[in-house]
This record gives sequence, structure tokens and C-alpha cells, in this order.
Amino acid sequence: MVGVVHLTRPIDINELSDKYRNEKDPRVKERLLALIHLYEGKTVKEVSTIVKRSIRTVERWVSAWNKSGYEGLAPQFTGGPKPKLSVDEWDKIVKEIEEKGMTIKDVTVYVNDTRGVHYGYKGVWEVLRRKRHVPYGKAYKMNEKRPSNAEETLKKGSRNRFRGPSSSQTTPQL
Repeated sequence: MVGVVHLTRPIDINELSDKYRNEKDPRVKERLLALIHLYEGKTVKEVSTIVKRSIRTVERWVSAWNKSGYEGLAPQFTGGPKPKLSVDEWDKIVKEIEEKGMTIKDVTVYVNDTRGVHYGYKGVWEVLRRKRHVPYGKAYKMNEKRPSNAEETLKKGSRNRFRGPSSSQTTPQL
């Protein structure tokens, strides 16, 4: 029957209230509040309305309380999926691509081809830029007509251009 639960752990309501007052984790605090209301004699439906959670959620909290007590109220997060490549493997990849000026898209293709593991653009970006702080090159086309000594030519031309007027140009001739 929905809404009927049995609290199997005997505890003094004052002790439960003390745990509620001293608790730092808001999730555990919310669950303790629900238990306090249940120990006071309220139904699961009333408690779910008070704490603004579903009836099933409150029933799950009670089940965790009955099974493990206070420790059972703490959230059980798993930490997410495991990475496809290990940290050592990414270190090898970073060394292999170091001075190649590859874009993130190039590294994505490289990882898929050499390691046989599919990573998306965002996954490779997360590993290289956010976690490893690897700079990456951005490909751009070089002008075919550009001379090989373009920087040198530019420097020579700029010296003459910004010299200012010569002395012969400033004195008027009569």
C-alpha cells in the first residue's frame, strides 16, 4: 500500500532533532526532517508534501534509514563514467602531438585513428585544454605569393617610413 511505511529503527525524536540541527549537508538535513515528521506520526503523503518531494522518494529515504541508519541518508554518488583512455595514455598522446601544431579536430581524428577510441570534439577539448592546458595550433592558409623574407622586408620599410621629415625638407629655400 502506497504511503504506509514502517520505521524499524527505534530512536528518540530529540536525538533525531539534534542530528538535524547539527547536520551541514542540506540533502541529509532534508531527509532527517522527513524522518522527524514520520516519527511524529505524519503519513508519507503528508511528509512528501511538506518536504516537496515525491512519495516514492520519501519511501526510499525510509528504506535507506531502516537498512543503514544515519549513514544511509548520505547521497551515494558514483562519480560518473570512467575515462576511455588512462592518464598515462593521454600523456603519451600529448608528447606525440607536441610540436605538430594540430587543431582539436586534428587531435580527435588522431586519437580515433591511433588508439581506436572514439572521442568527440568536446571530450578531446576537455582533456587537452581544461585538464592539461595544452596549447593547440589553429590552421591557416599561407599566401603562396608571400616572399620568404617578408618580416625582414617589412622591418626595413618601416624604418624609412617613420623617420620623420629630413632636414633638407624643413628649411625653406629662397
